[in-house]
Amino acid sequence: MISLGFIQGNITHDELSLLEHSAMEDQIQHLKEDMLQAEHPDGFLLDAGWFPSFEVEGHFQIKTIKDHNWDSPSSILTAQSIDTLVELLLQAQSQLIQRQEKANPHIPA
Repeated sequence: MISLGFIQGNITHDELSLLEHSAMEDQIQHLKEDMLQAEHPDGFLLDAGWFPSFEVEGHFQIKTIKDHNWDSPSSILTAQSIDTLVELLLQAQSQLIQRQEKANPHIPA
């Protein structure tokens, strides 16, 4: 199973952790569009899924979304393997947190 302990947001949907570190064709029944969603403050979302669903010749897609604007994601990253997926989830989360900080800069004391 994939550990999602590194995800900083509030995980509202998780089927991604059901995956194993094994070949995609061995776990095709778990590969679908809606696998992970984590909410972050200020309307930011981290979303991941497999496209096209249940097709071994697909890819993971990681999106960062602001204010549920699914038609215009802030970023879209793709991965073919679980190892790359985890790396890109970390990268997308870092970018999301940077955008969040820019949207809410700290006021100096």
